[in-house]
Amino acid sequence: MNVHLVELDEGFMLIDSGVATEECFQVLEGALKERGVAWRDVRTLLLTHYHPDHIGLSWRILELTRARLVMHRADAEYLADLARVDGVPWYAEVMRIGGVPADLAAGMEAALRGNRPPFRTHHPEQMLEGGEALAVLGGTLEVIWTPGHTPGHICLYWPEDRILISGDHVLQKITPNIAWHPKQDMLAKYLASLNLLLPYEIDTVIPSHGPQFEDHRAVIRGTANHHRERCRTILEHVSKGPMSVHELVLEMWRRKLSDFHHNFAMFEILAHLEYMARRGQISSATRPDGALGWGHPSTLSNLDTR
Repeated sequence: MNVHLVELDEGFMLIDSGVATEECFQVLEGALKERGVAWRDVRTLLLTHYHPDHIGLSWRILELTRARLVMHRADAEYLADLARVDGVPWYAEVMRIGGVPADLAAGMEAALRGNRPPFRTHHPEQMLEGGEALAVLGGTLEVIWTPGHTPGHICLYWPEDRILISGDHVLQKITPNIAWHPKQDMLAKYLASLNLLLPYEIDTVIPSHGPQFEDHRAVIRGTANHHRERCRTILEHVSKGPMSVHELVLEMWRRKLSDFHHNFAMFEILAHLEYMARRGQISSATRPDGALGWGHPSTLSNLDTR
């Protein structure tokens, strides 16, 4: 996990915070000291998105620095919802319609809670919408709203040096998880956000995971193709008969997933199914066990199509 430090006309901006562990805090504090930066010099904390590896230390950092907090409005609002219910608001419903056995669902939820601290509300001093220009030493950072990985994910473009700080939006070695949200087409938003970056003249991408890289357009095309292939594979599986999300996960990840990673797989497959259903490629119907079976309309005639 990469945390970024940008010099301002007065003081510094810290971009993201890292995981809420003492080890991570010590590494971050040591890195600042190596650069001659004290906590009091951090004037702004900007969060690219609300995921725990990006905001975990943010409350501690804000207490130490009294820095100005900046994040996108959509993620600040969603974070407030997560804090209010102490977990994913619709988690039980996803497990039910996904066809996850009760004992496995309980283990998955326990693993999810055990791998992240409880969410707390943030109250940013500046709510971003996208399109803002943030002043930094020697230039500006353009805020690019790139929803998909989260509703309010942002990237930062430094036009003077043709640098993109990409957060989790564009990664070279892995593809970011695109999770289902109710009444939203998160995969469509993500793919549109990828295309949004194609016209930018970028020499260097600095991501939140892995080393910096070049040729952002090639990485974007590869990522988009990954999702097209996943949709194609899903269609191949359901052409044999209706399948639940859980059954699709078992087919598409032949190795046994940990309970923790099974969560990510469930929400990502459901996001792909939502995307395909909105484009008429697939439909769903309620099975006798309450789960949704997904398939071609012709294969769902014996179920309660919805």
